[in-house]
Amino acid sequence: MIKGILFDFDGTLANTIDLIVATFEHTCVTALGLKPDRQRIIDTIGLPLGDALELLSGIHEQQRILELRQIYGAFNAANHDTMIKPIPGVAELLVQLKQRDLKLAVVTSKKAYMLERGMQCLGMLPYIDETVSVLDTERGKPAPDPMLLACQRLGLTPGECLCVGDSPFDMQSGNAAGCVTVAVEYTQLDWQSLLEQGKPDYTISQPLDLLQLLDKLAALATPNDNN
Repeated sequence: MIKGILFDFDGTLANTIDLIVATFEHTCVTALGLKPDRQRIIDTIGLPLGDALELLSGIHEQQRILELRQIYGAFNAANHDTMIKPIPGVAELLVQLKQRDLKLAVVTSKKAYMLERGMQCLGMLPYIDETVSVLDTERGKPAPDPMLLACQRLGLTPGECLCVGDSPFDMQSGNAAGCVTVAVEYTQLDWQSLLEQGKPDYTISQPLDLLQLLDKLAALATPNDNN
């Protein structure tokens, strides 16, 4: 029986894609004089920031990565509140999930204060029971550690939780932890790559479809009285 939902934040609960792309573009242009391809940036979403910056810049020296992180952080903080947007259906979904007494967590590669700021901007704070941010575990997504910690904080086993996300890193993390994984089709990442690399157990086309999936899983978990 599913008792909890582990949500990714960026691209799953909130439309932050344009903000993230603009921040990476600003960082790379400012520090390196180059502008990465938009899709290349999008394909790094879900990774810890340092890993994404290494992939996009080709730089592996930690002092230089720290400088990039500082540029990234300053631009993101300055533009966050005006560029973050709601995803249609998410607000209603959260209300209905809490009405079902499900425990909800957000598992993200963002820092805790930026996650809280994003949830506050979109009115999500009353519905989220626990969060796991990038500094809470030594290993981030796609390792299972963040999902396992979220389960622990909710007081649930991985098998009692759905892991819902928009990137292969979300799915890989959830699968490795032993959760039931759900990919959202409204992702801006490459869908075929998400399916092939993430191998989700289920997919949904829009947020409210998660309710139908929960009903389906509940019915599968209920013994048939005729047997």
